[in-house]
Amino acid sequence: MFSKFLLVVLSFCIAAPTYAQIFRLNYTPTGAPAQAAIEAAIATEIAAAEADINKDLPGAPPQRLMEGMANSSVMAGKGIGSDYASRMDVLLIGAGVGAGADLEKDKTTDSDLSGIGVQGGLIIGTNLAWMDTQKILGLDTNRLKIYANFFKYDLNKPSGDTTIDAELFSIGSHVSYQWILGSPSKLFGWGGVQFHLGYEYNKTQIGFTNKLSETITATQGTETATVALSGTPKATITAKTMSIPLEVSTSLQFLYLFSLYGGLGADYNVGSATGKGDINSNTSNVNCTGVACGGGTSLGSVSPTAALDAKGKPSPFLFRGFAGFQLNLPFIRIFVQADKAFGNELIGASTGLRFVY
Repeated sequence: MFSKFLLVVLSFCIAAPTYAQIFRLNYTPTGAPAQAAIEAAIATEIAAAEADINKDLPGAPPQRLMEGMANSSVMAGKGIGSDYASRMDVLLIGAGVGAGADLEKDKTTDSDLSGIGVQGGLIIGTNLAWMDTQKILGLDTNRLKIYANFFKYDLNKPSGDTTIDAELFSIGSHVSYQWILGSPSKLFGWGGVQFHLGYEYNKTQIGFTNKLSETITATQGTETATVALSGTPKATITAKTMSIPLEVSTSLQFLYLFSLYGGLGADYNVGSATGKGDINSNTSNVNCTGVACGGGTSLGSVSPTAALDAKGKPSPFLFRGFAGFQLNLPFIRIFVQADKAFGNELIGASTGLRFVY
């Protein structure tokens, strides 16, 4: 189930149209006047092959892509490791998944987004009201809740000529404190005001390996140009980010079954996203046969290169709003949440299921 969700999320990134190609087929023609027409024809075919190699790979210039991936990694972890409306008395156990995206478009390309991230989490929490002591650091234990989350997942999935490798890892802890008590009514109740403080570490490594084995041919009049390309282009993006969120939230519960919640958050973020690319292919000659080519000659060469090596950091400070809807079943809570950063195009979404006692 999670692998399907991950592939859907990744498809939004790899399917974004772009002209910022990661792998390039650099054609260097001889420039002979008599061969200009056939050189133009093979150049067109080489450009089409380059687009085909890159069609399943992420877009945007490398530096901007890395910044977007780092910011998206931060946003993907929001809503997974904490709780805002479940009214836990003793224990909470659950699981969730989140996604983040940097929707800011790069003006130099046709890319629809500049980065995407996905993360999961298994969460356990407890209300400290069961403790013998009444206060911890001056805080009432009957208003204090703590949570811990952890997740690890690996994926290897062929998709056409491209194999997607993904490694996800997250760990975190959160503390929430009921600052202002709300209404205890579950029919029409107010959840009061809570403060939340947390630590979130996310690692996302995504690798794309493409099979390159094709012969490119172009014909112009009596001339035929051919170039054989082979290799295994590979691109890897690794995002490692740490976020410390400080949040304030409130909630409303009505008809027992439904809850709405929302709040504001401020995040301090560190880490980076790093890209590596290798075309894994040698330079190939473009061979020509025909009258103008003299029966067999070279039209130049094709030199494959990779343009992904870059590093980007997340925004050190993010301010955001979040809102969620929760379905309250006996001992079970199902929620969906959306986050939006202020001042940029970063968004996040999460969903999950929790057992609450």
